[in-house]
Amino acid sequence: MKRLVTVVFVIFAVVLTFLFIKGEPEETQDNVITRAKTITPISGIEEQENTSANKVYAEDSSLISLIPLRSDETLLNTLGIDFDSDGYDDQINAIKKTNNPYIFLLIGLYNPFRGQYDRTTEIKTEIIQTQTFSFTCMDIIGNHTNTLIYSGFSETGESIMKIFLPQKSGNNFSIDMIGDFRSDGSIFVQQLDRYDSYEAQQATGVSFPVWVYSSDAFTGGNTLDQLQTMYVWNQTQRRFVKSTENRVVENKVASKELSRIQDGTVETFTGHLNGLWYKTSTTSEKIRYIFFNPENKEIIFQTDDSQEVYTWVSSTLRRNGIYLSAVNSSINNLTRLIDISLTGIDEIKIRNQDDVRMPIKESNLWDGQYKKQTSKNVFTNNAEKKLDIQNLLEKQGKWLANGTVQIEFTDGKYNLNDKTGRIATSQYGQTNILQLKGTTEEPFFDHESFEVELDEDQPTTIRLAPVNITPLSIERIDLPAITLEAVQEKES
Repeated sequence: MKRLVTVVFVIFAVVLTFLFIKGEPEETQDNVITRAKTITPISGIEEQENTSANKVYAEDSSLISLIPLRSDETLLNTLGIDFDSDGYDDQINAIKKTNNPYIFLLIGLYNPFRGQYDRTTEIKTEIIQTQTFSFTCMDIIGNHTNTLIYSGFSETGESIMKIFLPQKSGNNFSIDMIGDFRSDGSIFVQQLDRYDSYEAQQATGVSFPVWVYSSDAFTGGNTLDQLQTMYVWNQTQRRFVKSTENRVVENKVASKELSRIQDGTVETFTGHLNGLWYKTSTTSEKIRYIFFNPENKEIIFQTDDSQEVYTWVSSTLRRNGIYLSAVNSSINNLTRLIDISLTGIDEIKIRNQDDVRMPIKESNLWDGQYKKQTSKNVFTNNAEKKLDIQNLLEKQGKWLANGTVQIEFTDGKYNLNDKTGRIATSQYGQTNILQLKGTTEEPFFDHESFEVELDEDQPTTIRLAPVNITPLSIERIDLPAITLEAVQEKES
């Protein structure tokens, strides 16, 4: 009897072991989270662009959809944020469907009881081209509620921006469109400063206005005047309404030249952009340059001490301008969308968006007016004038600076009080420029660029006025001038 019990126990143990080795049954389909590979579809005008550049833009497989996707849906981008204000992060995905050319926004709210993201709402946008599309969430109203904003260009080349406000009451969730803007110009949200009490969530903040720039149909075809319209949040109507409208007068452009630049082809407009442009609307000493190179598909942003190189991905024409997308050559997931408006034959206005997000600030270091760099506005070295100034300084040899310090010029250098430096001369128009570049750790002069004022009737006295040099002009600065007086050698 004991032997029988032992045998039955052994058989029972073997069966349990077999079932354990076989493993647990496969997970049900409801528990599977779809993971999608990011693909950037190419259509329309994008097919004309360099395919290798588009490949750089699309090779980002790190995006994961936490919302279950269907078999005909392709993930383009994701955004994680608490959209319904329940304290849990939700996810908003930009997707494309196989049988529909338009981009969709898929809203997935996190369900803490199930531990999953529920497909809640779909928004069909009016955007087809993925390179011009961007979306984000921000508290634009100032009531600590995140609104959904998307922008891009329609099939007809119109600039579009739409704003959606979420509403949640119990288990009921809905979204209301509170802003619908379209224009043949640019549209952006202006971010304003809010008080510290808003940041501490103790008070509501000021709402952000939306600015829309559109062409003025009543000015004729040979001007670039625009209507600048500001829309503000109206709590009673619960939507953005028109507040002010002003005319922005731009430079007048000859209709023949305007039609040549804007003949409806990307090649002509990018050919006009080809070259170096410098920012004219700057308040700092650093001049900002943008170099467009359509042949090599490069856009270079440069200042005196830095340089950013971007790969030119795509171009989309619009009225009086063009919309470019570019990818940083060093950081592939850093993208920049560049909105360029033509304001003159050799002038453009530029607005930038980074990281495929919305232009939520009015001011950006690279935003502003730019003028094309030409031989007419470049400082040139004039050999004859340069030789005259240098010869005048070195022929006399010794000079008295401000009546106190002796300075000596020889062989393209200066020396005073055991401090040495190099001299350089150049000319802008009829203005002579002298630069005193110190080579010691503590140069004698606080500034190195001076405008030379020489009285031909009294060549033994030279006045040096400190200036800042820009591509546009020579700007006097508030520093005392230096007076050089020739030292007369005593007769023996």
